[in-house]
Amino acid sequence: MNNILDFKRFGNYFAYDIRRAGNNYGISLLVLGLMPVILFIIHLLVWLLRGAATDTPYSMSGESKIIVFGIVLFVAAVSAGVKIYGSTTDKRSGSDFLMLPASTTEKWLSMVLMVCVVVPVALLVLTLASDALLNWLFPSIYGDGIVSSITGSDWSHLTGSNKDFSVNLPAILFLGWSGCALTFTLGGLFFKKAKVAKTFLFLFALGTVLSMLAFVAAKFGLGDSISKFVDDINDPASAVDAFNWMLNIFNIITIGGLLVLTWLRLRTIKH
Repeated sequence: MNNILDFKRFGNYFAYDIRRAGNNYGISLLVLGLMPVILFIIHLLVWLLRGAATDTPYSMSGESKIIVFGIVLFVAAVSAGVKIYGSTTDKRSGSDFLMLPASTTEKWLSMVLMVCVVVPVALLVLTLASDALLNWLFPSIYGDGIVSSITGSDWSHLTGSNKDFSVNLPAILFLGWSGCALTFTLGGLFFKKAKVAKTFLFLFALGTVLSMLAFVAAKFGLGDSISKFVDDINDPASAVDAFNWMLNIFNIITIGGLLVLTWLRLRTIKH
């Protein structure tokens, strides 16, 4: 058991991993977390350049905050794992990584916790804190905070009716983050250079292959089966339930596969 997972040894390694993540990604995380402040400054500069310095600046739109928030989450999910663990493929840094006193499982578990829990939680704390501070200091100019903008949005076009359906946004964000972050972390462990770009290219190639396979499957009658299945769903509630089932199955397969592949890659890294 100690050769696989020792809790004291894992705790020491995880603490080291957090310090390393801070050194490798701390500044980037801080900049991303302060994006509400940067957006607010840009908003004021645009207002001043328009020659409206004598008027009260108009309030920032909630849509712009939601868009920036989504961009921040995506950029962090794409870049965090690569910047923190990408050096593992370097000969010197990789050798140092292999020599660390922890098992492959402990390193893998620490990596998963880092990119799926620690980084997003730290990013949310920074982003929402700077957002709340601006909302408190400049309520008339900054307007509603990000959370209020999201919860106050009308999601009926996605769910059919706000009274009948609800969107579990935290779960959607967590699963989306985990899938994206693990994908690019795995890309960072496989590719030696241009890690993000090569991961994007691989995803594009994979999507192309899957699209071709889907086209071939449709030619052999699978499309008729899907059409019949869709036609049998004759009410919005059943459609949402079916979509949720398919989405959950897809997430389980995708994230589970990424976790297994990441462990296998850590197991096979040699320098």
